Amino acid sequence: MREGLRGFGALAGVGDLAFKVLPLPAKLKIGLPAMANIFTQFSDQISNVYEESDHYVYTLERCPMCWQRQADKPVCYTGQGVLQEGLRWVSGGHEFKVDMATCIAKGDDMGRYIIYKDPIS
Repeated sequence: MREGLRGFGALAGVGDLAFKVLPLPAKLKIGLPAMANIFTQFSDQISNVYEESDHYVYTLERCPMCWQRQADKPVCYTGQGVLQEGLRWVSGGHEFKVDMATCIAKGDDMGRYIIYKDPIS
């Protein structure tokens, strides 16, 4: 994952030295939407990010992980892991709690991940 993200860092604007010296809240505010834009441009998913007071909501309007699947509970753990590792890379090594809130496979209108702003490590 780390090697793949390096290739997209310049494209997203998060590989520059100027980005690396930003405070953590600024890195998240810039880095999360950059990740969403990259996934939207280079995959079949449509991603957006919305900021709330203590968390971000990362949405998937079209989700490649649960495409044409039906389930009783969220199934997009791969996306959760990708977001966690992407956040670690964007933040310079911090780990963040990422929860799956909704999932298309279980009948929700779109997939939503809740990303808490305060790192857990």
